[in-house]
Amino acid sequence: MPLGDVRVVKEDVSTGALLAGAEFRLWEETNGIPGLQTTGIDPDTQIGDTCTTPTDGTCARTVETGLYYWQEIQAPPGYDLPVNPVFGPLLLTNENITEGVTVTAENSPAPPVTGDVRVVKRDTVTGSPLAGAVFQPWEETNGIPGLQTTGADPDTQVGSTCTTANDGTCTRTVETGLYYWQETQASPGYDLPANPVFGPLVLTEENAAEGVTVTAGNTPTPVPLG
Repeated sequence: MPLGDVRVVKEDVSTGALLAGAEFRLWEETNGIPGLQTTGIDPDTQIGDTCTTPTDGTCARTVETGLYYWQEIQAPPGYDLPVNPVFGPLLLTNENITEGVTVTAENSPAPPVTGDVRVVKRDTVTGSPLAGAVFQPWEETNGIPGLQTTGADPDTQVGSTCTTANDGTCTRTVETGLYYWQETQASPGYDLPANPVFGPLVLTEENAAEGVTVTAGNTPTPVPLG
């Protein structure tokens, strides 16, 4: 029986870049029911083990003539599975067996995971929330521990400053990463802390839903006596 290749090529839907790390299963149409059936009392037939696309984005199997489907079971890192993860049918015949048959499977990048990073400004003695404090959020981007706001390679400022409202809170919705809040102006009647940088706050895929929070305490400015 002559043999030929059935291939699937995994690409980025927008750029056409070839994608490694997608997992596929190959199925042969054997139950006479149109389309792919992978479960039930009479499924189609899985051919071999799963295949993970290498850097050329291609999975291939050498098989006999017949009708085949590629089923994507895991998207490449950073991508979503397509709504319909079945690609085919691919019809391998005596006429095309030499060159084989190929289908392209496109993936869209997964949207970035985002969450809230918050700072809560409180009176260090009473714990009361304080309005009127001004904060600048920063993202850790230069690989140097701690926050660097100046120099040849500072960390990255995230938007404009935020002034705390009556609840004492400033919030930014950002992608996962490592962040700092820098207090640039204390609440009226209060002193800036000796270290006005609060963090780091580590926002991950695991904690993005609830977000991450740091508390920043301020001490009342001493009243001058005379």
